[in-house]
Amino acid sequence: MLIAAVSIPALLPMLVTPPAAVPGGRVVLALADMPGVGAEPIRVGAPLISAEQAFYIAQPLKGEYVAVLAHWSPREGDAECAVVPLPPFTAPVWSYSASCAAGVELPGSPVFGPRGEPIAAPRSLARYLVSVDRDRVIVNISREIREYGATPQPKVAPLSTP
Repeated sequence: MLIAAVSIPALLPMLVTPPAAVPGGRVVLALADMPGVGAEPIRVGAPLISAEQAFYIAQPLKGEYVAVLAHWSPREGDAECAVVPLPPFTAPVWSYSASCAAGVELPGSPVFGPRGEPIAAPRSLARYLVSVDRDRVIVNISREIREYGATPQPKVAPLSTP
């Protein structure tokens, strides 16, 4: 009986019809509905999941799916900013920007790469773990992959210093 109680939630992503949210904090999406390589990210939110858990899913490279949260803040505890897809500047890959309310102290406009990495932002976007199983994409929304800070670049190349 205990084995059945543990294994049923683990099997649910294979039994439900996508799109679906299943117990255990997983969202099941159809692989056929995923954006193409470099295409505009798809937003997944209400009514499937709560606004706090909403995310964008994209495919920066063939077979690589990335789910970034649809909200962001410049620092821990700051007011949250809405994340929106940003059309490609040069390369045919979408990225993200954050739209912050007045009063949020932030120099410039935050810009993030296709995987949520900080380009012109103090820290990255939070992400969810994504896996692909046959014809399904499973996003684990039970735990965020936390933001990380932007890495400052050296002023001088390391090999050119005396």
